Amino acid sequence: MNPKVSIIIPNYNHATFLKQRLDSVFNQTYTNFEVILLDDASTDGSHELLKQYSKNPKVSDVVINKVNSGSPFKQWKKGIELAKGEYIWIAESDDYCETFFLERMMNGFLNGTDICYSQSSDVNTDGTTFIDRISYTAEFKPNIWRNDFTMNGNEFNNTYLLIKNVIPNASAVVFKRRIVDSVFFDSTLLSMKMCGDWLFWMRLCNNNKIAFFCQSLNYFRNHDAISRTHNTLEKQKLRLQEESALRREVYQNIGIRNRTQEELLFGKWFKLHGFLKVFTKSYYTINLLQISSKSLFLKFVFLKLKNRF
Repeated sequence: MNPKVSIIIPNYNHATFLKQRLDSVFNQTYTNFEVILLDDASTDGSHELLKQYSKNPKVSDVVINKVNSGSPFKQWKKGIELAKGEYIWIAESDDYCETFFLERMMNGFLNGTDICYSQSSDVNTDGTTFIDRISYTAEFKPNIWRNDFTMNGNEFNNTYLLIKNVIPNASAVVFKRRIVDSVFFDSTLLSMKMCGDWLFWMRLCNNNKIAFFCQSLNYFRNHDAISRTHNTLEKQKLRLQEESALRREVYQNIGIRNRTQEELLFGKWFKLHGFLKVFTKSYYTINLLQISSKSLFLKFVFLKLKNRF
């Protein structure tokens, strides 16, 4: 078994990290792959480095946007549409990996798996590891990420992904191209800034089989420019709005929900709003399963009174 892998590298202003990313891809021990280089109108000179690497015979496509698309998931969609391989690896441009990452992942598909991913380590701008990702899943008892596992994707969705995004980095994931439906990239996902990958994984896992490898083979870069940094009140609100859209969509289209997580989401939303905000239109921009404005109002008042006394 030696199927072709399409490696999609979507880049936007990651010139600082791009060489390490590209070298870690082109030096993989698994060699049957093509590389699709995408740049979303970077302003930091990234495209010059991409042009140098475009001369590598493994590169099948180079697309440099003149205007920024406004969504990383439009780049994912473009890369998958260009892909000629049977498998997809979205290798984000600020991350990097072990040279045997792809070989290890491809071995995981021998037992009929549709999606494989490895453990990740968080690194800072200079590549120093500062978080062991096993701590990210410590709330689950048992913490199944301490060992390799294979699982039905529906069970994985319902038991784990419905709680939180336990696939925190696209660079750690390889999946079969045929399981991606064009409807995955709808307006809901393409409009997301923080939860789009989480929604994509839930759609991808539905009715498919997933495998995890506990060895940390992927290095997830944390830096100031990452889109999921919740460093402002507006970003915190946007994060909760997107999660509410995700949970509503998953219930309507996949048929699963977690009421405990829904209540926690509402609690976080209420804490970000003062009492007078309940009389503004923006307060009602969060919605789960068509809950009425009256119910949102009453939930808010109940929580405020509960916290006061």
